[in-house]
Amino acid sequence: MPHPEEKEISSFTRFINRMRAKRFGYLMKFLVLLIIAYPYLEVNILGQVVMTVITILVMVSLIIAVSDSRRSIIIALCLAVPWFVTLMINFPLFETERGIVIRKEIVFAVVLFLYTTVTIFMHLLKSREVTSEILFASVCVYLLVGLTWASLYIFIDLVYPHSFMDTSDQIAINAPRFLFFSYITLTTVGYGTLIPISDPARSLAMLEAIIGQLYLAILVARLVGLHISKPKAVD
Repeated sequence: MPHPEEKEISSFTRFINRMRAKRFGYLMKFLVLLIIAYPYLEVNILGQVVMTVITILVMVSLIIAVSDSRRSIIIALCLAVPWFVTLMINFPLFETERGIVIRKEIVFAVVLFLYTTVTIFMHLLKSREVTSEILFASVCVYLLVGLTWASLYIFIDLVYPHSFMDTSDQIAINAPRFLFFSYITLTTVGYGTLIPISDPARSLAMLEAIIGQLYLAILVARLVGLHISKPKAVD
C-alpha cells in the first residue's frame, strides 16, 4: 500500500506533468482572461480579489511555461515570488500605503513578463515542427509583449509623471488605459485616443510598434519554414 503522502506527491506530479504537456495552451487562456477581465474587475473589492486570483494563475502559468530547465524555473521563481509578496501586501483586504508597493509590483511584473517573453520566443525559434502548442506559444509571446509594454507604460508614468494624455486633455493614470494603448500600438492601429507626450513614453511606443511588426514577420517566416521542411508522408 502506498503511503498517503507518497500518493499525494504522485498526484501533484501527475497534475504538473499534465500542465507542462499543455502549458502554452493554459497560459494563453489565462492571458486572454486577464486582458479581457482587467478593465472590469478593478472597480470594487470583489473584482480586485478576482483579479488577484487571475494574476496568480498567470504567474504560475508563466513559471510552468519556462520549465524546460532548472535554471529557467529558478529565475522565473526569483522574479515571481517578490511580485507575489507585493501582490499580497497590496491585496484589497489589507490596510496599507499602496503607492510605493504598486511601483515595486510593476517592476517585478515587467521583469517577469520580459524574461518569460524572451524565453518562450527562443523556444519557438528552436522548435523543429509546427504543433498546436507551438501555435499557442506564438500567441502567448504576442500577448506577453503587449502586457510587458503596458506595465512599462505604467512604470514610465510613475517615474515621469504626466507622460501620457488622452484626447480630452485629461492626464491618463488609469491602468486599463495603458493596456488599451499598448495593444493598439502593438497592432499599429493607432486610434490616437491616448497620446505619449514625454520622450521616454514616445520612445517606448515606437519600440513596441517596431517589435510588433518584426515579430509577425519573423513568426510567419519561421512557421512557414518549419512546415515546408517537414518530411512529406509517403503513400
